[in-house]
Amino acid sequence: MRTENGIDIDIHAIERILAEGDLITIGFSLFPLRLLVDTRENAVQGQWAGLVEPVASVQERYLWLGKHRGSFGPPRAFAFFVWPRTVRNLVERGTLGILRGRLRGRALDDFDAAVEQALELERQAMIDACKGGPAWPAIWEAQAAR
Repeated sequence: MRTENGIDIDIHAIERILAEGDLITIGFSLFPLRLLVDTRENAVQGQWAGLVEPVASVQERYLWLGKHRGSFGPPRAFAFFVWPRTVRNLVERGTLGILRGRLRGRALDDFDAAVEQALELERQAMIDACKGGPAWPAIWEAQAAR
């Protein structure tokens, strides 16, 4: 089960965001966590990459940044988008390589670990969707619950 059909993607716009953005957040369709990458660095803090919980608004994300990345002001270029296909597709087409190439040191290691975790979360969501369960009830389970 892969969600590769459907929505057209302006891949050039996404590649530009990944190449130029200071703070990039990518959402996925099969699990709630977001891949957040902050390419900024200074004498106090280095670059940052990881999976984070979703927030309800950009203001909440700015509060998160103030708490976790407080030595920086607001990002010059903030981008959020939901990738409508699979994480595996994003990796296999090489698109994430653009962003990965901008990172170094611990942020690079954390980025690789976050992508691996996202791939596993996606794999598990697909298994859960096939098996059914609380997040993915079978049709007969959803009807019985009503």
